[in-house]
Amino acid sequence: MALHLGAKPAVIPTMNSTKSREVIWGGRVSAAKINAEHARKRAIEAVRHADRAEAHAWSFRMEGLAGLPSRPRRSPNAATLAMADWR
Repeated sequence: MALHLGAKPAVIPTMNSTKSREVIWGGRVSAAKINAEHARKRAIEAVRHADRAEAHAWSFRMEGLAGLPSRPRRSPNAATLAMADWR
C-alpha cells in the first residue's frame, strides 16, 4: 500500500523538532519541584506536631506521678548505640 501525497508519517522525527526539552518538560519539572518542597514542609510540620504530642504526654506522666519517672531510665550502652547506628 502506497502513501498518499498528503499523508504524514506516524512517527515524528526528533531532528526536525523546534521545541527544546526545556519547553516540553519545563512545566512538569517545576511542578514536581514545587510538590517536593510542599511535601518537605508538611513532613517538617508533622515532626513538630509529633514532638509536641510527646512532650504533652510526658507532662501528663510527670503530673500523675508527682514528678517521678514511670520507670528508671538507663543510659544506652555502646552496643545499643551501635545497633541504632549512632555516632
